[in-house]
Amino acid sequence: MKKSQSILAALAISIVLGGGALYAPVHADDLDDQVSDLQGQIDSSRLEQENWEQVIQDVSAKLKSIQADLDAATAKLKSIQAQQAQINAQIEQTKVDIAKAEAYLKTRQAVLNRRVRAIYMHGQLNYLEVILGANSFSDFANRLELLKRVIHSDYSLILEIQKQKAAIEAKKAQLEADKKQLDALAAEAEKTQKEIAAKKAEQQKVLDAAKNNKAAAAQMERDLNSQLDQVRSLIQQRLAAAEAARQAAQQQQSSSDDGGGGGGGSDDGYVQGTGSLGWPCSGPITSPFGYRTHPIFGTTIFHAGIDIGVDYGTPIHAADSGTVVYAGWISGYGNAVIIDHGGGLSTLYGHNQSLAVGEGQSVSKGQVVAYAGSTGNSTGPHCHFEVDVNGSPVNPMGYL
Repeated sequence: MKKSQSILAALAISIVLGGGALYAPVHADDLDDQVSDLQGQIDSSRLEQENWEQVIQDVSAKLKSIQADLDAATAKLKSIQAQQAQINAQIEQTKVDIAKAEAYLKTRQAVLNRRVRAIYMHGQLNYLEVILGANSFSDFANRLELLKRVIHSDYSLILEIQKQKAAIEAKKAQLEADKKQLDALAAEAEKTQKEIAAKKAEQQKVLDAAKNNKAAAAQMERDLNSQLDQVRSLIQQRLAAAEAARQAAQQQQSSSDDGGGGGGGSDDGYVQGTGSLGWPCSGPITSPFGYRTHPIFGTTIFHAGIDIGVDYGTPIHAADSGTVVYAGWISGYGNAVIIDHGGGLSTLYGHNQSLAVGEGQSVSKGQVVAYAGSTGNSTGPHCHFEVDVNGSPVNPMGYL
């Protein structure tokens, strides 16, 4: 679309303003300026879309990496939660063990308290009385053994109580350590979750903004193309008016020649084509007519012609006789030649290394008009051949 619009602008200026006295001057400079300005804005919007698309791809890659980190953190969190459940179960079991130990300790403590109270109330004479009250030596020995056992039992009970106290204190300390570890694990898990969630949310905002900006740029491109279509329609109207004026001038000149009896037909400086187009050069078609992925920008755009692969310096021939209405630099096309063949038919030859004709020059079919190159938006030497009918690009294959 962009290329056909450039051709239209060039045709409008060259045909309407370059026809000399044969055509009434129509102000096309303003339309050309509008076309150039709109094309520049379209290029900018496309470039902006490409930039935002790159941002989208970069951020999407980051989000993919963040998601992998989030998955790993989730797995770690599940592991921590499993540890938390295990520790909680241990804590609950420890509480049960402590409760049992405390109950047992209270029971043994009551026994010891009673024994101590009895010793306190009766003093050591109780033991002497037990020993001295024996009736015989055998009774004395039995009583002494019994007394030893009682004393030993008292002593063992004291040791057991002390051991139970130490065990309870150790259980309490372990419980506190487990609780502290549990709190630390929970805090770490929560911190990890918040950090990754914040990072993901931040990148998601960037992604959403990039998508919105790309969509805005795309909408701008559509709006600009709509405006460009309006300018293009106006250019076509002026082209039609210029063609009508040219034909009227030819008829007037023909009538004048017939009236003068010369019959030779004077040259009005504008060559009409035969209507049959020939190939501008020989080579393979490297890019057909229609929508394609641009080899430089990587975006899907409309290709208004065909690309013929040739070497640098290959002669480029006029597809038909006609008048050169533009020979110079066109944005994107590089060095280009536009030939008007009359009847609303024109051809364009782009990306040339050098040009062999100038504006206003009449050319014959097969005449060398340029030499192939790779100027403008091009990845290598080739001839971009374009056919336009009434200002709209058509498939050249239908005319070759």
